[in-house]
Amino acid sequence: MSDFNSPSLPLKRFLLLILFILGCATDGLQKPPNDILAKVGDRIITSRDFLQRSEYTIRPEYCKGDLYQHKKIILNNLIAEKLLAIEIEKSGLETINASASAFLKGRKEQSMRQLLYFKEGYSKSIISENEKKHYFKMAGRTYDISHFSFPGGAFLDSINSALNANISLENIYRFNFDDNIPTRSVKWEEPNHPIIDQALFNQSVTKNQTIGPFQMDDGSYIIMKVNGWTDRMAMTDKAVQERNKSVVNTLRERKGIEIYKKFIADAMKGREVKFNRDVLIPYADAISERYFRTREEKESAISSAIFNSGEFLTLEDIRPMSDDFSNLTLFNLNGEEWKIKKFEKEIMSHPLVFRKKKMNSAEFSDQFRLAIVDFIQDKFLTSKAYGMSLDKSFEVAQSASIWKDSFLAYQSSLLFDQKITNENRHIKMKSIIDKLQEKYDKSIFINTDLFEKIKISKVDMFVTQSNVPYPVMVPNFPSYTDDSLLDYGSKLN
Repeated sequence: MSDFNSPSLPLKRFLLLILFILGCATDGLQKPPNDILAKVGDRIITSRDFLQRSEYTIRPEYCKGDLYQHKKIILNNLIAEKLLAIEIEKSGLETINASASAFLKGRKEQSMRQLLYFKEGYSKSIISENEKKHYFKMAGRTYDISHFSFPGGAFLDSINSALNANISLENIYRFNFDDNIPTRSVKWEEPNHPIIDQALFNQSVTKNQTIGPFQMDDGSYIIMKVNGWTDRMAMTDKAVQERNKSVVNTLRERKGIEIYKKFIADAMKGREVKFNRDVLIPYADAISERYFRTREEKESAISSAIFNSGEFLTLEDIRPMSDDFSNLTLFNLNGEEWKIKKFEKEIMSHPLVFRKKKMNSAEFSDQFRLAIVDFIQDKFLTSKAYGMSLDKSFEVAQSASIWKDSFLAYQSSLLFDQKITNENRHIKMKSIIDKLQEKYDKSIFINTDLFEKIKISKVDMFVTQSNVPYPVMVPNFPSYTDDSLLDYGSKLN
Protein backbone atom coordinates (compact mmCIF):
# COMPACT_ATOMS: atom_id res chain seq x y z
CA MET A 1 0.00 0.00 0.00
CA SER A 2 1.22 3.50 -0.77
CA ASP A 3 -0.32 6.88 0.03
CA PHE A 4 0.45 10.31 -1.36
CA ASN A 5 0.44 12.40 1.83
CA SER A 6 4.23 12.79 1.49
CA PRO A 7 4.94 14.07 -2.02
CA SER A 8 7.60 12.11 -3.84
CA LEU A 9 8.88 15.10 -5.84
CA PRO A 10 12.64 14.55 -6.08
CA LEU A 11 14.90 17.22 -4.62
CA LYS A 12 16.35 18.14 -7.98
CA ARG A 13 17.49 21.28 -9.72
CA PHE A 14 14.70 23.00 -11.66
CA LEU A 15 16.79 25.96 -12.81
CA LEU A 16 17.23 24.63 -16.35
CA LEU A 17 13.52 24.18 -16.92
CA ILE A 18 12.87 27.61 -15.35
CA LEU A 19 15.19 29.18 -17.90
CA PHE A 20 13.42 27.07 -20.51
CA ILE A 21 9.93 28.44 -19.83
CA LEU A 22 10.49 31.70 -17.92
CA GLY A 23 11.00 33.84 -20.99
CA CYS A 24 7.67 32.97 -22.55
CA ALA A 25 5.36 32.55 -19.52
CA THR A 26 2.55 35.07 -19.79
CA ASP A 27 -0.59 35.92 -17.87
CA GLY A 28 -2.77 35.58 -20.96
CA LEU A 29 -2.94 31.88 -21.76
CA GLN A 30 -2.89 32.25 -25.54
CA LYS A 31 -0.97 35.51 -25.75
CA PRO A 32 2.10 35.16 -28.01
CA PRO A 33 5.45 36.55 -26.79
CA ASN A 34 7.10 39.71 -28.09
CA ASP A 35 10.10 37.85 -29.50
CA ILE A 36 8.55 36.40 -32.66
CA LEU A 37 11.41 35.87 -35.08
CA ALA A 38 9.46 34.36 -37.97
CA LYS A 39 5.98 33.34 -39.04
CA VAL A 40 5.56 30.42 -41.43
CA GLY A 41 1.91 30.05 -42.31
CA ASP A 42 0.18 29.50 -38.98
CA ARG A 43 3.47 28.49 -37.29
CA ILE A 44 5.63 30.75 -35.13
CA ILE A 45 9.39 30.68 -34.48
CA THR A 46 10.52 32.78 -31.51
CA SER A 47 14.05 33.99 -30.85
CA ARG A 48 14.04 31.67 -27.84
CA ASP A 49 13.13 28.75 -30.11
CA PHE A 50 16.00 29.74 -32.40
CA LEU A 51 18.54 29.74 -29.56
CA GLN A 52 17.31 26.52 -27.97
CA ARG A 53 17.19 24.59 -31.23
CA SER A 54 20.69 25.79 -32.14
CA GLU A 55 22.36 25.60 -28.71
CA TYR A 56 20.62 22.76 -26.85
CA THR A 57 21.52 20.26 -29.61
CA ILE A 58 24.59 19.41 -31.68
CA ARG A 59 24.57 21.36 -34.93
CA PRO A 60 26.02 19.88 -38.15
CA GLU A 61 29.43 20.94 -39.38
CA TYR A 62 28.08 23.31 -42.03
CA CYS A 63 26.56 25.64 -39.39
CA LYS A 64 28.42 24.74 -36.22
CA GLY A 65 30.16 28.11 -35.75
CA ASP A 66 29.03 31.55 -34.65
CA LEU A 67 29.38 33.33 -38.00
CA TYR A 68 26.54 35.40 -39.49
CA GLN A 69 26.16 32.94 -42.38
CA HIS A 70 25.70 30.14 -39.82
CA LYS A 71 22.85 32.09 -38.23
CA LYS A 72 21.18 32.33 -41.62
CA ILE A 73 21.59 28.58 -42.26
CA ILE A 74 20.06 27.84 -38.86
CA LEU A 75 17.05 30.05 -39.59
CA ASN A 76 16.64 28.51 -43.04
CA ASN A 77 16.51 25.06 -41.47
CA LEU A 78 13.99 26.05 -38.81
CA ILE A 79 11.78 27.54 -41.51
CA ALA A 80 12.34 24.46 -43.70
CA GLU A 81 11.11 22.24 -40.87
CA LYS A 82 7.87 24.24 -40.70
CA LEU A 83 7.42 24.13 -44.47
CA LEU A 84 7.86 20.36 -44.57
CA ALA A 85 5.39 19.94 -41.71
CA ILE A 86 2.81 22.13 -43.45
CA GLU A 87 3.32 20.31 -46.75
CA ILE A 88 2.83 16.83 -45.31
CA GLU A 89 -0.24 17.96 -43.35
CA LYS A 90 -1.78 19.31 -46.57
CA SER A 91 -1.11 15.99 -48.29
CA GLY A 92 -3.55 14.26 -45.96
CA LEU A 93 -1.17 11.36 -45.37
CA GLU A 94 -1.50 9.57 -42.03
CA THR A 95 2.03 9.95 -40.66
CA ILE A 96 1.41 9.94 -36.91
CA ASN A 97 0.93 6.40 -35.64
CA ALA A 98 -0.21 5.37 -32.15
CA SER A 99 3.30 5.43 -30.66
CA ALA A 100 4.09 8.86 -32.10
CA SER A 101 0.72 10.20 -30.96
CA ALA A 102 1.35 8.93 -27.43
CA PHE A 103 4.83 10.46 -27.48
CA LEU A 104 3.53 13.87 -28.56
CA LYS A 105 0.77 13.74 -25.95
CA GLY A 106 3.33 12.86 -23.28
CA ARG A 107 5.58 15.69 -24.40
CA LYS A 108 2.73 18.20 -24.16
CA GLU A 109 1.66 16.99 -20.73
CA GLN A 110 5.23 17.13 -19.42
CA SER A 111 5.33 20.80 -20.49
CA MET A 112 2.04 21.34 -18.70
CA ARG A 113 3.41 19.90 -15.45
CA GLN A 114 6.52 22.05 -15.75
CA LEU A 115 4.39 25.14 -16.24
CA LEU A 116 2.25 24.01 -13.28
CA TYR A 117 5.40 23.96 -11.12
CA PHE A 118 6.34 27.42 -12.41
CA LYS A 119 2.93 28.87 -11.56
CA GLU A 120 2.31 27.03 -8.27
CA GLY A 121 5.88 26.95 -6.97
CA TYR A 122 8.62 29.07 -8.46
CA SER A 123 6.57 32.18 -9.22
CA LYS A 124 5.17 32.22 -5.66
CA SER A 125 8.55 32.21 -3.93
CA ILE A 126 9.62 35.54 -2.39
CA ILE A 127 13.22 36.45 -1.56
CA SER A 128 14.10 39.08 1.06
CA GLU A 129 17.01 41.52 0.80
CA ASN A 130 18.66 39.91 3.86
CA GLU A 131 18.54 36.53 2.12
CA LYS A 132 20.08 37.99 -1.02
CA LYS A 133 22.95 39.52 0.95
CA HIS A 134 23.62 36.40 3.00
CA TYR A 135 23.59 33.99 0.08
CA PHE A 136 25.56 36.33 -2.16
CA LYS A 137 28.48 35.60 0.17
CA MET A 138 27.62 31.90 0.48
CA ALA A 139 27.45 31.56 -3.31
CA GLY A 140 31.21 32.01 -3.46
CA ARG A 141 32.00 29.59 -0.64
CA THR A 142 33.34 26.05 -1.00
CA TYR A 143 33.60 23.86 2.10
CA ASP A 144 36.06 21.01 2.52
CA ILE A 145 34.36 18.43 4.73
CA SER A 146 34.90 14.92 6.04
CA HIS A 147 31.73 12.88 6.29
CA PHE A 148 30.05 9.49 6.43
CA SER A 149 26.57 8.05 6.79
CA PHE A 150 25.43 5.13 8.93
CA PRO A 151 22.29 3.34 10.20
CA GLY A 152 20.45 4.25 13.40
CA GLY A 153 19.89 2.08 16.47
CA ALA A 154 22.90 0.74 18.38
CA PHE A 155 25.33 2.15 15.82
CA LEU A 156 23.96 5.66 16.39
CA ASP A 157 24.32 5.20 20.15
CA SER A 158 27.95 4.14 19.77
CA ILE A 159 28.71 7.16 17.55
CA ASN A 160 27.20 9.56 20.08
CA SER A 161 29.10 7.89 22.93
CA ALA A 162 32.38 8.24 21.03
CA LEU A 163 31.66 11.92 20.30
CA ASN A 164 30.87 12.56 23.99
CA ALA A 165 34.23 10.96 24.82
CA ASN A 166 35.92 13.52 22.51
CA ILE A 167 37.08 10.89 20.04
CA SER A 168 37.79 12.51 16.69
CA LEU A 169 35.55 11.80 13.72
CA GLU A 170 38.53 10.45 11.80
CA ASN A 171 39.28 7.88 14.51
CA ILE A 172 35.62 6.92 14.85
CA TYR A 173 35.49 6.16 11.14
CA ARG A 174 38.84 4.35 11.10
CA PHE A 175 37.84 2.16 14.06
CA ASN A 176 34.51 1.16 12.47
CA PHE A 177 35.48 0.91 8.80
CA ASP A 178 39.27 0.42 8.88
CA ASP A 179 39.85 3.18 6.34
CA ASN A 180 40.37 6.92 6.02
CA ILE A 181 37.21 9.01 6.32
CA PRO A 182 35.80 10.22 2.98
CA THR A 183 36.18 13.91 2.11
CA ARG A 184 34.49 16.13 -0.43
CA SER A 185 33.93 19.76 -1.37
CA VAL A 186 30.48 21.31 -0.97
CA LYS A 187 29.24 24.41 -2.81
CA TRP A 188 26.02 26.28 -2.09
CA GLU A 189 24.90 26.38 -5.72
CA GLU A 190 25.03 22.58 -5.98
CA PRO A 191 21.81 20.59 -5.42
CA ASN A 192 22.60 19.58 -1.84
CA HIS A 193 20.14 18.01 0.55
CA PRO A 194 18.32 20.74 2.55
CA ILE A 195 19.83 19.36 5.77
CA ILE A 196 23.33 19.93 4.38
CA ASP A 197 22.43 23.43 3.20
CA GLN A 198 20.95 24.29 6.59
CA ALA A 199 23.99 23.01 8.48
CA LEU A 200 26.68 24.60 6.33
CA PHE A 201 25.23 27.68 4.68
CA ASN A 202 22.42 28.95 6.93
CA GLN A 203 24.43 29.36 10.14
CA SER A 204 27.91 30.17 11.36
CA VAL A 205 30.42 27.31 11.42
CA THR A 206 34.01 27.05 12.61
CA LYS A 207 37.01 25.16 11.34
CA ASN A 208 37.26 21.57 12.70
CA GLN A 209 33.64 21.74 13.90
CA THR A 210 31.75 18.43 13.93
CA ILE A 211 28.16 18.77 12.74
CA GLY A 212 25.50 16.13 13.30
CA PRO A 213 24.49 13.36 13.32
CA PHE A 214 21.40 14.30 11.29
CA GLN A 215 18.68 11.85 10.30
CA MET A 216 18.04 11.62 6.54
CA ASP A 217 14.82 10.84 4.66
CA ASP A 218 15.60 7.12 4.42
CA GLY A 219 16.20 6.76 8.18
CA SER A 220 19.99 6.73 7.96
CA TYR A 221 22.20 9.34 9.61
CA ILE A 222 24.98 11.59 8.37
CA ILE A 223 27.75 13.30 10.29
CA MET A 224 30.42 15.67 9.01
CA LYS A 225 33.40 17.74 10.04
CA VAL A 226 34.33 21.12 8.58
CA ASN A 227 38.01 20.96 7.59
CA GLY A 228 37.97 24.49 6.21
CA TRP A 229 36.66 26.59 3.34
CA THR A 230 37.53 29.05 0.61
CA ASP A 231 35.59 32.11 -0.53
CA ARG A 232 35.54 33.12 -4.18
CA MET A 233 35.02 36.86 -4.49
CA ALA A 234 33.01 38.58 -7.22
CA MET A 235 35.46 41.30 -8.25
CA THR A 236 33.93 42.95 -11.34
CA ASP A 237 30.55 44.60 -11.90
CA LYS A 238 29.65 41.85 -14.37
CA ALA A 239 30.59 39.12 -11.87
CA VAL A 240 28.51 40.82 -9.16
CA GLN A 241 25.49 41.05 -11.48
CA GLU A 242 25.81 37.43 -12.56
CA ARG A 243 26.10 36.20 -8.98
CA ASN A 244 23.14 38.29 -7.84
CA LYS A 245 21.03 36.85 -10.66
CA SER A 246 22.18 33.29 -9.92
CA VAL A 247 21.47 33.68 -6.18
CA VAL A 248 17.95 34.99 -6.76
CA ASN A 249 17.13 32.25 -9.28
CA THR A 250 18.52 29.49 -7.05
CA LEU A 251 16.72 30.76 -3.95
CA ARG A 252 13.44 31.08 -5.83
CA GLU A 253 13.96 27.61 -7.25
CA ARG A 254 14.56 26.03 -3.83
CA LYS A 255 11.70 27.88 -2.16
CA GLY A 256 9.53 27.07 -5.17
CA ILE A 257 10.17 23.36 -4.69
CA GLU A 258 9.05 23.55 -1.06
CA ILE A 259 5.92 25.51 -1.99
CA TYR A 260 5.19 23.07 -4.80
CA LYS A 261 5.52 20.12 -2.42
CA LYS A 262 2.63 21.54 -0.43
CA PHE A 263 0.62 21.98 -3.63
CA ILE A 264 1.28 18.33 -4.49
CA ALA A 265 0.28 17.24 -0.99
CA ASP A 266 -3.07 18.99 -1.39
CA ALA A 267 -3.56 17.54 -4.89
CA MET A 268 -2.84 14.01 -3.66
CA LYS A 269 -4.68 14.20 -0.35
CA GLY A 270 -6.84 11.13 0.16
CA ARG A 271 -5.45 9.30 -2.86
CA GLU A 272 -4.43 5.73 -2.17
CA VAL A 273 -2.94 2.97 -4.29
CA LYS A 274 -2.97 -0.68 -3.23
CA PHE A 275 -0.62 -2.93 -5.15
CA ASN A 276 -1.45 -6.53 -5.97
CA ARG A 277 1.90 -8.00 -4.95
CA ASP A 278 0.98 -11.41 -6.38
CA VAL A 279 1.02 -9.71 -9.79
CA LEU A 280 3.54 -6.92 -9.17
CA ILE A 281 6.46 -9.22 -8.31
CA PRO A 282 6.28 -11.61 -11.31
CA TYR A 283 5.42 -8.69 -13.61
CA ALA A 284 8.47 -6.74 -12.39
CA ASP A 285 10.62 -9.85 -12.83
CA ALA A 286 9.45 -10.19 -16.44
CA ILE A 287 10.29 -6.57 -17.13
CA SER A 288 13.66 -6.55 -15.36
CA GLU A 289 15.20 -8.93 -17.90
CA ARG A 290 14.65 -6.39 -20.64
CA TYR A 291 15.56 -3.44 -18.43
CA PHE A 292 18.97 -4.90 -17.64
CA ARG A 293 19.99 -5.38 -21.24
CA THR A 294 23.65 -5.08 -22.08
CA ARG A 295 25.10 -1.65 -22.73
CA GLU A 296 25.79 -2.60 -26.35
CA GLU A 297 22.16 -3.52 -27.00
CA LYS A 298 20.94 -0.30 -25.40
CA GLU A 299 23.29 1.82 -27.44
CA SER A 300 22.14 0.05 -30.59
CA ALA A 301 18.50 0.69 -29.72
CA ILE A 302 19.19 4.33 -28.95
CA SER A 303 21.02 4.85 -32.23
CA SER A 304 17.98 3.65 -34.17
CA ALA A 305 15.45 5.73 -32.22
CA ILE A 306 13.40 8.03 -34.39
CA PHE A 307 15.00 11.25 -33.16
CA ASN A 308 18.37 9.58 -32.51
CA SER A 309 17.97 10.59 -28.89
CA GLY A 310 16.52 7.51 -27.20
CA GLU A 311 13.19 9.25 -26.60
CA PHE A 312 11.15 6.14 -27.40
CA LEU A 313 13.54 3.67 -25.82
CA THR A 314 11.97 3.66 -22.38
CA LEU A 315 8.75 2.22 -23.79
CA GLU A 316 10.62 -0.90 -24.85
CA ASP A 317 12.55 -1.05 -21.58
CA ILE A 318 9.41 -1.41 -19.50
CA ARG A 319 7.32 -3.71 -21.66
CA PRO A 320 7.04 -7.33 -20.47
CA MET A 321 8.31 -10.18 -22.57
CA SER A 322 4.82 -11.49 -23.35
CA ASP A 323 1.10 -10.65 -23.07
CA ASP A 324 0.50 -13.12 -20.23
CA PHE A 325 -0.12 -10.31 -17.73
CA SER A 326 -2.55 -8.14 -19.75
CA ASN A 327 -5.76 -8.95 -17.88
CA LEU A 328 -4.27 -9.15 -14.40
CA THR A 329 -4.88 -6.37 -11.88
CA LEU A 330 -1.65 -4.56 -11.04
CA PHE A 331 -3.02 -2.08 -8.48
CA ASN A 332 -6.19 -0.51 -7.16
CA LEU A 333 -6.35 3.30 -7.23
CA ASN A 334 -9.07 4.81 -5.06
CA GLY A 335 -11.32 1.83 -5.67
CA GLU A 336 -10.60 1.56 -9.39
CA GLU A 337 -8.87 -1.57 -10.68
CA TRP A 338 -5.92 -0.98 -12.99
CA LYS A 339 -5.26 -3.96 -15.17
CA ILE A 340 -1.85 -4.22 -16.76
CA LYS A 341 -3.21 -3.57 -20.27
CA LYS A 342 -4.63 -0.23 -19.03
CA PHE A 343 -1.36 0.58 -17.26
CA GLU A 344 0.72 -0.21 -20.36
CA LYS A 345 -1.52 1.94 -22.52
CA GLU A 346 -1.09 4.88 -20.11
CA ILE A 347 2.70 4.62 -19.95
CA MET A 348 2.85 4.86 -23.73
CA SER A 349 2.69 8.63 -23.12
CA HIS A 350 4.45 8.64 -19.74
CA PRO A 351 7.46 6.32 -19.60
CA LEU A 352 8.33 5.38 -16.05
CA VAL A 353 11.05 7.34 -14.27
CA PHE A 354 13.13 5.42 -11.74
CA ARG A 355 14.22 7.32 -8.65
CA LYS A 356 17.37 5.23 -8.40
CA LYS A 357 19.38 5.27 -11.60
CA LYS A 358 21.87 2.59 -10.61
CA MET A 359 20.36 -0.54 -9.10
CA ASN A 360 20.80 -4.27 -9.12
CA SER A 361 18.16 -6.81 -10.07
CA ALA A 362 17.23 -7.44 -6.42
CA GLU A 363 16.19 -3.79 -6.05
CA PHE A 364 14.20 -3.60 -9.26
CA SER A 365 10.81 -4.63 -7.87
CA ASP A 366 10.78 -1.92 -5.18
CA GLN A 367 12.08 0.74 -7.56
CA PHE A 368 9.49 -0.30 -10.14
CA ARG A 369 6.74 0.13 -7.54
CA LEU A 370 8.02 3.61 -6.62
CA ALA A 371 8.17 4.57 -10.29
CA ILE A 372 4.49 3.59 -10.60
CA VAL A 373 3.65 5.75 -7.57
CA ASP A 374 5.40 8.71 -9.21
CA PHE A 375 3.60 7.99 -12.48
CA ILE A 376 0.23 8.09 -10.67
CA GLN A 377 1.19 11.34 -8.96
CA ASP A 378 2.05 12.89 -12.32
CA LYS A 379 -1.31 11.71 -13.64
CA PHE A 380 -3.16 13.71 -11.00
CA LEU A 381 -0.90 16.75 -11.48
CA THR A 382 -1.57 16.61 -15.20
CA SER A 383 -5.30 16.60 -14.43
CA LYS A 384 -4.77 19.70 -12.29
CA ALA A 385 -2.91 21.36 -15.17
CA TYR A 386 -5.77 20.58 -17.59
CA GLY A 387 -8.20 22.01 -15.04
CA MET A 388 -6.19 25.25 -15.08
CA SER A 389 -6.27 25.24 -18.93
CA LEU A 390 -2.48 25.13 -19.07
CA ASP A 391 -2.76 23.06 -22.24
CA LYS A 392 -4.01 26.27 -23.91
CA SER A 393 -1.04 28.38 -22.76
CA PHE A 394 1.26 29.69 -25.46
CA GLU A 395 4.38 28.04 -24.00
CA VAL A 396 2.77 24.59 -23.89
CA ALA A 397 1.18 24.95 -27.33
CA GLN A 398 4.47 26.16 -28.80
CA SER A 399 6.45 23.29 -27.27
CA ALA A 400 3.89 20.78 -28.58
CA SER A 401 4.04 22.39 -32.02
CA ILE A 402 7.84 22.21 -32.14
CA TRP A 403 7.90 18.49 -31.35
CA LYS A 404 5.05 17.72 -33.76
CA ASP A 405 6.58 19.73 -36.61
CA SER A 406 9.96 18.09 -36.01
CA PHE A 407 8.34 14.67 -36.33
CA LEU A 408 6.28 15.60 -39.39
CA ALA A 409 9.25 17.17 -41.18
CA TYR A 410 11.36 14.10 -40.52
CA GLN A 411 8.62 11.85 -41.93
CA SER A 412 8.23 14.18 -44.90
CA SER A 413 11.93 13.91 -45.76
CA LEU A 414 11.64 10.11 -45.75
CA LEU A 415 8.77 10.32 -48.27
CA PHE A 416 11.01 12.23 -50.67
CA ASP A 417 13.84 9.71 -50.36
CA GLN A 418 13.74 6.46 -48.33
CA LYS A 419 17.56 6.16 -48.52
CA ILE A 420 18.14 9.56 -46.97
CA THR A 421 20.48 9.66 -43.96
CA ASN A 422 21.38 12.18 -41.26
CA GLU A 423 24.66 12.82 -43.05
CA ASN A 424 23.24 13.59 -46.51
CA ARG A 425 19.76 14.92 -45.70
CA HIS A 426 20.77 18.59 -46.11
CA ILE A 427 22.21 17.79 -49.55
CA LYS A 428 19.32 15.71 -50.89
CA MET A 429 16.65 18.01 -49.46
CA LYS A 430 18.18 21.35 -50.49
CA SER A 431 16.46 21.61 -53.88
CA ILE A 432 13.14 20.56 -52.35
CA ILE A 433 13.45 23.24 -49.66
CA ASP A 434 14.23 25.85 -52.34
CA LYS A 435 10.98 24.95 -54.11
CA LEU A 436 8.99 25.11 -50.86
CA GLN A 437 10.48 28.53 -50.06
CA GLU A 438 9.25 29.72 -53.44
CA LYS A 439 5.85 28.05 -53.05
CA TYR A 440 5.16 29.54 -49.62
CA ASP A 441 6.99 32.83 -50.20
CA LYS A 442 3.95 34.99 -49.40
CA SER A 443 3.26 33.07 -46.17
CA ILE A 444 6.74 33.58 -44.68
CA PHE A 445 7.61 36.64 -42.57
CA ILE A 446 10.96 37.29 -40.85
CA ASN A 447 11.76 39.85 -38.16
CA THR A 448 15.12 40.87 -39.59
CA ASP A 449 15.74 43.50 -36.90
CA LEU A 450 15.40 40.88 -34.16
CA PHE A 451 17.45 38.40 -36.17
CA GLU A 452 20.36 40.83 -36.35
CA LYS A 453 20.47 41.05 -32.53
CA ILE A 454 20.72 37.29 -31.93
CA LYS A 455 24.13 35.94 -30.96
CA ILE A 456 24.90 32.21 -31.06
CA SER A 457 27.57 30.11 -29.43
CA LYS A 458 29.95 27.79 -31.26
CA VAL A 459 30.21 25.47 -28.23
CA ASP A 460 28.65 22.03 -28.74
CA MET A 461 25.94 21.20 -26.20
CA PHE A 462 23.32 18.49 -25.86
CA VAL A 463 21.00 19.52 -23.03
CA THR A 464 18.88 17.12 -21.01
CA GLN A 465 16.92 17.32 -17.78
CA SER A 466 16.68 14.63 -15.11
CA ASN A 467 13.81 12.83 -13.39
CA VAL A 468 11.24 13.42 -16.13
CA PRO A 469 9.72 10.95 -18.63
CA TYR A 470 11.27 12.81 -21.58
CA PRO A 471 14.73 14.11 -20.67
CA VAL A 472 15.78 15.65 -24.01
CA MET A 473 14.97 19.37 -23.96
CA VAL A 474 14.37 20.03 -27.67
CA PRO A 475 14.28 17.97 -30.88
CA ASN A 476 17.49 17.36 -32.79
CA PHE A 477 18.67 20.13 -35.08
CA PRO A 478 16.60 20.12 -38.31
CA SER A 479 19.20 19.46 -41.00
CA TYR A 480 17.48 20.07 -44.36
CA THR A 481 19.64 22.62 -46.19
CA ASP A 482 23.05 24.28 -46.02
CA ASP A 483 21.78 27.36 -47.88
CA SER A 484 22.75 30.66 -46.24
CA LEU A 485 20.60 32.89 -48.48
CA LEU A 486 17.51 34.57 -47.03
CA ASP A 487 16.06 35.49 -50.42
CA TYR A 488 12.40 34.69 -49.77
CA GLY A 489 9.54 35.87 -47.57
CA SER A 490 8.73 39.36 -46.33
CA LYS A 491 9.85 41.49 -43.41
CA LEU A 492 7.93 41.03 -40.19
CA ASN A 493 7.35 44.35 -38.42
